Amino acid sequence: MQVLVTGGAGFIGTHLVERLIENGASVRILDDLSAGDISGVSRLLRSGGATFVKGDVRDGGKVMEATRGCEIVYHLAAQSSVPKSTENPSLDLEVNIIGTHNVLRAAKECGTKVVFASSSVVYGMPRRIPTPESEPLVPHSFYGASKAAAEDYCRLYSELFGVPTVILRLFNIYGPGTNKGLMFDLYRKLLRDPKRLEILGTGEQKKDYLYIDDAIDAFIAAPERSRCVGDAYNIGLGESYTVFQIAQMMFDVLGLEGVEVKPRGGTSWLGDVELTEPDVSKAEIELGWRAKVGIKDGIRKTLEYFGKTLGPLPSK
Repeated sequence: MQVLVTGGAGFIGTHLVERLIENGASVRILDDLSAGDISGVSRLLRSGGATFVKGDVRDGGKVMEATRGCEIVYHLAAQSSVPKSTENPSLDLEVNIIGTHNVLRAAKECGTKVVFASSSVVYGMPRRIPTPESEPLVPHSFYGASKAAAEDYCRLYSELFGVPTVILRLFNIYGPGTNKGLMFDLYRKLLRDPKRLEILGTGEQKKDYLYIDDAIDAFIAAPERSRCVGDAYNIGLGESYTVFQIAQMMFDVLGLEGVEVKPRGGTSWLGDVELTEPDVSKAEIELGWRAKVGIKDGIRKTLEYFGKTLGPLPSK
């Protein structure tokens, strides 16, 4: 089976490409390397299991070319930074909406399924916690708005044109290979000073964190088990933890005691959603998927990776 992964050189994309190859697929990667890193997939390219096309999803011709001959397109390419979306809303519109439309148009032409990587931020500040997929989408950021609009394009391409699509609303994905996010940020700060940790916001921000292997399981299950008619699925752990709790679990794994934790106060950044917790029952029932890696085990594995790549913490 030939598949395309847009954004395949990114954190999630690299893990997905590796799993697809393990499962016997031939993988084509489309990435402009604005956020991804070719070194992450270089081993996979050398093995012959994957090929690389440097290109931008805003280039409709390049997307069409990369899609031809593929049975499934996993569309991960995106501008995914909320702060950047505030600085430049036009970029989100171009990459996340126009780019997704280019993928859908190519899928319609080539008879291809589309698995779209959306985000929990489409909900904005939800009224219901845990949040089901039926919750109204009221994004609190331009990034969230662009993902919500792209979801509508996926649904409408299914309803009006018969293009098979499925939407995965990813919550905070972490694990080996990540170069952003809460745990990455906290570890880098502890590298500078393992006795004092400044955190953004109040520290009471409470969010769901999903280990990368579980996220990849959902990507693999989605095109096989969903109806592919534009349905959306929450993909998260189904549990939420505050920044303080995540920090303490990191201290426990790292053997740190007496760390002075200093919240900066206020909001972390403009457009941040400070409470997320998904209802994941729809994915459990319809996709047969649920998270397997608990938060403590996931943090331990992630910190082992940070220790190898970023270096161990200074001796106490």
